Amino acid sequence: MSALPKWAALVSLAFASFVRAATPELEASKPPVKAEIVAVIEGQLAAFRAGDFGKAYTFASQPIREMFPLAEFQNMVSSGYPIIVKSVKADFGICLDNGYEASVFVRIEGPDGKSKEYQYALTREPIGWRITGVTEPEARGSRV
Repeated sequence: MSALPKWAALVSLAFASFVRAATPELEASKPPVKAEIVAVIEGQLAAFRAGDFGKAYTFASQPIREMFPLAEFQNMVSSGYPIIVKSVKADFGICLDNGYEASVFVRIEGPDGKSKEYQYALTREPIGWRITGVTEPEARGSRV
């Protein structure tokens, strides 16, 4: 099994820390908040589908933009999340937030009809919700 690329390990570690630290405080999002969060993720997915990585980058949180210049962001997403880049559909599941951090499960469908579940982490910045990380949730029942 090959090692994760440096960026993937870093993003996964940051996201795992976010989930561990934030989960106890998160509650089911109210419909207007969920709508805001979904709109951000849908906006980024639409930008990816259009091949507009510059626009997709605007939906990333400030720390992500500081960590990854646009070219690195594009490479990270293209190589690590190809189904997200070429998605044809997204179904949104449970959305949790505490007013400044959020977590939402999203099932992404690719052009081949196959789908994959991801967990998005977001943070509220002065300009609105922004994406801080995307990970594949641990398979249910696979905890050691």
